[in-house]
Amino acid sequence: MIQEIGQHMLSTEFAKPKPKATDFVLLFEHTDVFLLPETGTLPTYRDWCALGGLDELLVHMLEVDGIQFFTVLDLPEDIRSQLKKDVSRCLRTAQPRWLRLAAVTGLHLYQWFQTHRFCGVCGAPMRPDAKELAMRCTNEDCHSVTYPTVCPAVIVGVRNGDRILLTRSSVYKNPVYALVSGYMSVGETMEETVHREVLEETGLKIKNLQYYGNQPWGFSGAQMIGYWAELDGSDKITLQEDELKEAGWFTPDEIPPAYEEDPLDLTHYMIEQFRARRLPGQMQA
Repeated sequence: MIQEIGQHMLSTEFAKPKPKATDFVLLFEHTDVFLLPETGTLPTYRDWCALGGLDELLVHMLEVDGIQFFTVLDLPEDIRSQLKKDVSRCLRTAQPRWLRLAAVTGLHLYQWFQTHRFCGVCGAPMRPDAKELAMRCTNEDCHSVTYPTVCPAVIVGVRNGDRILLTRSSVYKNPVYALVSGYMSVGETMEETVHREVLEETGLKIKNLQYYGNQPWGFSGAQMIGYWAELDGSDKITLQEDELKEAGWFTPDEIPPAYEEDPLDLTHYMIEQFRARRLPGQMQA
């Protein structure tokens, strides 16, 4: 999964280091990322300088084993025009492997920076804080501080004997098969969210919830929390059509081919565990 980076350590503890040539400058626009046109790789600080970038525009975000990652909130047009823009999905295959987590976490932080450019209390401009990873209001009478936002969401693998519930979204153009998922609501426990999301999207009731694992998912600014659950009662599916276009029960042998050999996301990692019959109580082929 995306967070599995071996002995490497990612840290977002606040720092204000002087950039080195091999540090990274991650440049984004909405959910797209800018790459070097010659190599299709993420720009380093050396590249940023060669493009004519100024140090005063750099905002520090995180580091991995001493390699720093910066971004730019207002990318100059003359630099933008020298780069190639791609969808952020390309970060799923970045090399080395630890760069995937760093870059996607950078995307998460960049989007948070951009959605907190103005104070939610008084409307004045916000700017990156000088003492911690935060955005601080520039109004001397306000000084409101906002910290990075993480949205908890659940993923649910619903089992019915030797079958698993798979769904396809009605929101995306080319949805792949996935598990039931959804964001927590205010005042809910994670377990309550699991029950609510399954019932809302499929009309099914579940029991015997078992926590499986979690992962950061910077593409959507979320923390994904995975659960297994068993069907409780009828297996008749009633689709929430504004969320799902399809849902059905699949045995391990019926699950459609994986779209990634090494799944980065928790949803498809859990599906592959079921396909391989690695879960307790599953019969071996």
